[in-house]
Amino acid sequence: MSSPESLMRKKFPKCPICKSAKGYVPSPFYPNVTCKSCTAEFILHDNSLELKSPSKFKWDEELLNRKYPFDFWNTLKAPQIAEKIILPIDYVGGSRYHRNPVIGYLRVRPDGFTYKSSEGSVHEMEVNISPNKLLGVEVIKANDLGSVLRGKRLLINTSNQYLLLKYKDQSNRKRQLILDFHGHEENASELIGLANRFMETK
Repeated sequence: MSSPESLMRKKFPKCPICKSAKGYVPSPFYPNVTCKSCTAEFILHDNSLELKSPSKFKWDEELLNRKYPFDFWNTLKAPQIAEKIILPIDYVGGSRYHRNPVIGYLRVRPDGFTYKSSEGSVHEMEVNISPNKLLGVEVIKANDLGSVLRGKRLLINTSNQYLLLKYKDQSNRKRQLILDFHGHEENASELIGLANRFMETK
């Protein structure tokens, strides 16, 4: 008898959510399977497919726990990334090129991220990151920043967790920004999901 992941791969050689061909692994919740790339979890029925856990991109959450015919999943496309401004997101360190704290925001567009200082900020700053230069966005606890800062301190320590945004500059040198999202978990989660989508489509 074929395993659930081999049956899923036969029916969907590419993940219905992220279109990756990396395949599937068994979920702890048999007979569900999980995409190796986007981590979406599915259960295969006789004539339909059901999403049991959303992908790391988050846009598919509205499809949760609903059975849709195979044709639906084969033609499913991710919604285009619309322009969005996420704030408050303040720069508190991580870059030797920006030595002052900044009150700012992140603008997300189909062509990438822009971190920019707000009008009320004492110090000005603008960093543009195209999708192919983005290396990742993650939440990091203040206690774990030592290895990131390599002995240096934050410009201003205002929270117990921060966003770590990693990217490459125009010369392909690795850079990072440490950003305070002021405990707005929904903003952090949305940014991480958008970053994952950008990196998946490089």
